[in-house]
Amino acid sequence: MSISLLISGVTGKLGKVVAEELENTESIFLAGGHASSSNTHLGKPLNSILNIECKEKLISNFDNIDYEIDAVLDVSSIDNFRHLTEFCLKKELPLILASTGHSKDQLSSLEKYSNDLPILIAPNLSLGVNLLKKSLLPLKNNGSINKIEITETHHKEKKDSPSGTAKDLAEFIDKNLHLKAKTVVKSIRDESSVGTHEVKISLDNDELIITHNAFDRKIFAKGAIKAIEWIVNQKPGLYSMQEIIF
Repeated sequence: MSISLLISGVTGKLGKVVAEELENTESIFLAGGHASSSNTHLGKPLNSILNIECKEKLISNFDNIDYEIDAVLDVSSIDNFRHLTEFCLKKELPLILASTGHSKDQLSSLEKYSNDLPILIAPNLSLGVNLLKKSLLPLKNNGSINKIEITETHHKEKKDSPSGTAKDLAEFIDKNLHLKAKTVVKSIRDESSVGTHEVKISLDNDELIITHNAFDRKIFAKGAIKAIEWIVNQKPGLYSMQEIIF
């Protein structure tokens, strides 16, 4: 049976790509879409806004949802966090949090919510970034490394800086590699970059640079599909993309 999905932030850059990519998969279908109260498309059928079949109207109030949902994908903004999590708790719905820029208090609250729900925190849904993380693990406890620097580049419309992926990478490195140096993060904004994350590992007289370049947002959509298929089969708890086998 296909998974019924609600996307919060469905008309945004990432939400749109995920919604349209779902048209190419039989395992998941878009049941409906949510957006902010200021969205100019509110009340319009989703198939009149996006290149999809879903005829449900775009809504901004979770209380207006009267159709069945199996999971929620959030690619919206931090302003939506409280209403989104309250809705998921009320309906006992698995949540994939792929939005970024959340406060420490908001992220900490997810630990409490995960006692009742499976929650996947996914600041980056791509296979490549998650392979990048795994490729760094052999550096654990390496005493020759004296500096690690992450530089992220995105389009100028991206609201959070540094990116959620860059902050997540830095936290992953500092938590798991046990190096002498704390990770430094730098941000660049340009006209059109989908997303570039460069990890520079400095030694005394040389350096190693590992870069992940996102050329098309479809990579995030394909990762989202994997994540959705996976999270609906999990028990309550807090999860990350590293736990999914691609």
